[in-house]
Amino acid sequence: MDGLKQKLKMDGVYFHYGEEVKQLNLENGHISSITTLNGEMQADEYVLAAGSWSTELAKQIGLNLPLQAGKGYNITIERTAQQISMPSILCEARVAVTPMGDSLRFGGTMEVAGLSRTISKNRVEAIKKAAISYFPNLDRNQLDQPEPWTGLRPCSPDGMPYIGRTSKAKNLTVACGHAMLGLSLGPVTGELVRDAILGKSAMTPLISPDRYA
Repeated sequence: MDGLKQKLKMDGVYFHYGEEVKQLNLENGHISSITTLNGEMQADEYVLAAGSWSTELAKQIGLNLPLQAGKGYNITIERTAQQISMPSILCEARVAVTPMGDSLRFGGTMEVAGLSRTISKNRVEAIKKAAISYFPNLDRNQLDQPEPWTGLRPCSPDGMPYIGRTSKAKNLTVACGHAMLGLSLGPVTGELVRDAILGKSAMTPLISPDRYA
């Protein structure tokens, strides 16, 4: 991701950190601008890729984009040389184990609680208990030290993402709703978005943003 960011900067891409899009401004079937915390921005083309928050923005232009945020949790600890070195899934406990360099991450659960980012202690405790039950040599104190992290996965009713043009705004392309596969489906989504903007692809009903319109 760092390499991609640097390449994009070299190609003239600007990143606006700490921003928040408040409003999509629609005029004559086109998005004329977006309103952010720091004023308005204008472009020829717009891509709606706001994850679980895409629904609220889509409503502003009359686009029905059903999404439910599936909240996941993880705990990341420092990994010693003797600890787990291979990624695995604890199927019965529904916990994924991911070694990453000097870190070891335990993640899981799917909580449906809107856009709330509050931490459920019971769900965090379940992940810790699963880790200990599968790997009894783990230090429980080490699992208790880090602050748990939570993130929202944008889940559609039929399990398919929303990718492509919408009839609600001629210069808008939608790219969201990938649930737990956002990173792995990112590259092919990027190609589909590129083709949609360049007019090289027709709307695919299976993943069309208008399929619940």
